[in-house]
Order: sequence, then structure tokens, then C-alpha cells
Amino acid sequence: MNFEELIETRDARKTTKVHLPYGNFYKRLIDGKYSNFVEFHDEVADNIYFQKSVKEEYDALAGIDQKEQLHFMPNEGDDGIYAIAVEVGNYITVEQLLNDDPAVVARGEFVKTTLRDLMAFTSYLNDQGIYHVCFAPSNILLRKNDQAVRLLCHGSFYQKVDQDVLYDGVEDFVAPEVFKGGTIDSRTDVYSLGKFISYIYDSSGLPLELKRVVEKATAEAPEDRYDSVETMRKTIINLTNARRTGTTAIVTIAIAAAIVGLFFYLLPSPEVVEYVKPVEEPVPDEMLDEDMDALLGIGADADSATIAHIVELQKHKKDSMGVSPAKMREYNAKAEAIFRKQFTKAADAIISDVYNNDQMNASEQNFNAKSKIMTERLSKLQNDLCKTTTLSPDRASGIASQIIEQLTEKKKAAMEKDYYGVKKQKDEQDAAAKKKTDESNKNE
Repeated sequence: MNFEELIETRDARKTTKVHLPYGNFYKRLIDGKYSNFVEFHDEVADNIYFQKSVKEEYDALAGIDQKEQLHFMPNEGDDGIYAIAVEVGNYITVEQLLNDDPAVVARGEFVKTTLRDLMAFTSYLNDQGIYHVCFAPSNILLRKNDQAVRLLCHGSFYQKVDQDVLYDGVEDFVAPEVFKGGTIDSRTDVYSLGKFISYIYDSSGLPLELKRVVEKATAEAPEDRYDSVETMRKTIINLTNARRTGTTAIVTIAIAAAIVGLFFYLLPSPEVVEYVKPVEEPVPDEMLDEDMDALLGIGADADSATIAHIVELQKHKKDSMGVSPAKMREYNAKAEAIFRKQFTKAADAIISDVYNNDQMNASEQNFNAKSKIMTERLSKLQNDLCKTTTLSPDRASGIASQIIEQLTEKKKAAMEKDYYGVKKQKDEQDAAAKKKTDESNKNE
């Protein structure tokens, strides 16, 4: 595919409707507000088993309060359930994100966080006897402002539907036994997750420690795969930690060898020197917290040994090679604590400008504009504090994502809103009927 064809394909996908395996995801304008809907494909909606499956899943998901789960309400017409109304929010598929911003996979935290959250939530679902079955990029949703993972409908509820029709176009992400009428269990999700991991690393290259995981996860026979998503998740964590430990050890040995070699190279020949009385009270480490004030505050008549000691400590503070592991951990802990405190306070004010009742009830255009500004402000805040606290960019990004997630969920929980984007007409009708009955009884 040449560049022009790639652009045409990308532009063709930018439609108001997003194709999911079971239907089209889109926004509908109701009473001046945009709500999320999935309109089922005719090929699956006409199936009587599909109708029953939607109701079963709706009832089952009512007991799941994990943030990764998107809830819905069935929309029923004369011919049965034809669509579902999904809780409010701006969501895109992984396929959309990678199509619009392919470089996102190169960002350190994105892939790590996505896989971590996806596997942890899938493991939770499996414990409830629920299996997603298809982790195709077009069947995984992300919250648009922070790329947090969200899942909607799960394949294990739709086993009686023609699987070839349901997963038409995404067969590569579905385990072989699904199409053969075999058992759907955790190994089915292991297979699909293995395919998704391979897909997500397609452009940047699959890390060596994950190649073995993907090979085992995507084995043709279910018994040759990991016995559960949790086992697969722990294996990835152990292999990743082992790689980091090995890399750190190699780097440490190389640095130690270089320092030892440099020491002996620079070591001067023994000379007879006049005895100099050592400094009676070494400069305390606490003076490091005062930066150069420590050096300027010791007085003009301080001896050269004291001054040299302070200068060396200041240099060590800025050079991790000269700081002991314990001291480095102390510095990092202080930097992280400062970053968390300052970022939380400032981010809370920024997010409050968007996640409030007025903004959530505004038009989609207004909400998107506000969300974009919020994202830019949060990004600038993160970068500024990262420089100020000397925290590593990767660590700062991870902490910022956690704080944003927590604050956003807190704001959402505090707001009075209809998560389904439509009025719960039945509740209102019941309330109206009760009121009418009460008034009738009173008049009698």
C-alpha cells in the first residue's frame, strides 16, 4: 500500500459510525445532548438467541462495578432489541487510536498500562465466569482523554449466535475452538490476548521476553496454552522483571569496572605529606536540602576541607553515579512526594473545569473543546513539575495517569447525571403512576 492509499484508507475510517463486531458505535443527538449508542448489525440482531443474550448480559453486568466495564441499557422496538444505549463519555477503539496516532505505541507507558489494565480486568471477568473472547483492536474501547481501557459486550454471552457471522472480519483474534463449537473459557481469552499483544507490537517489534509468551498463548490446542489469563499475566511480569534485573546487573558491573579502572589509572604515586588534622564535625547531609545555601552559609573562614566536602555532596546530588542506592532512593521518594502533592492539587482544579454537571450536559462540541484544553493543561503541568522535581519523565507520566484517573472517577461519582445518556423512562413512568394513584386515593 503506497502513501496515497494509506491516507485514503485512514480518511475513509473517519466516519461518524465505528464498526464493532456486533454493531455500529455512534453518537445520537437527543434533546440537544449527544448520547452513545450501538446499533446491532441486522445479521446478528435478527437472531432470537442474540436478543436473549443481550438481556442476559445486561442483567449480569449490573453486578460489575469495575471502572473498565461500560454499562448499557437495551433499546427495544417492535421487532425486539435493535440497539443499546451506552453510558456517557468519549470513547474510541484501539484501532481508531492507532490509525490516527500510530506513534502512541512508542510512548513508554501506553502499551504497558493498556496491557496491564486489560489483563487484570479480564482476569477479574474470568473469575465471574465471563469471557470476552475477541480482543480485536476494533473491539477494545479507550477513554479518549487518557486512553484508559474500557470493554463493552463480552463474547461468552453470545455463544449460541453464529460465530462466523458475529466475528466476521476479526477471525484472526478469535481462538479456533470458538468456530468449532468448542468450550469457551479462560484459555479462549488467553489466545485472543496473545494475538492482541502481537498486533500492538507489530510496528515497533515484539520484545524478546514476550515472544515466548505469545507463542504459548496462541497455541492451536487450548491445552497447550496458559491455563488462565492470570497465569499469563504473572509470567509477563516475571519475565519483564527478570530482563530489567539482568540489564541493571550488566550496567552496574560495567560501571563498577570502569570506575575501578579509572581509580587505579588516576591513583598518584605515594608521597610524604604533612599531616593535616581532619575536620572535627563533617557537614551533615541535611545541608543538601538547602542546595547552594549550604555552601554559602558556612562562613567565610571555613577551611578548605569543609568547602570541598560540601561541593562534593552537591555534585553527588546532581549525579546519580556518585550517590549510594539508599540515598538515591531517598531523593527519588522526596521528588515523587512533591510531584504527587503539587500535581494532585493543580490537576483537581483543571479537571473540575470539565467534569461538572454543566459541562457534561453541554453539547458534544463544547465538551470536546474543553476536554482538549484540559488535556493540554494537564500535559504542561506534568512536564513543568517533572523538570522542577527532577523526577524521571516515565515515572512522572505514570504517577500523573494514576492521579488523573482517580480524580476523574471521583468527579464522575459526585456528579448527578444519567450514565446511559437517556432518561430512565420506566422509572419516571412508575413514579408518575404512583403519584397519580396516591392523588386518586386521597380524593376518595
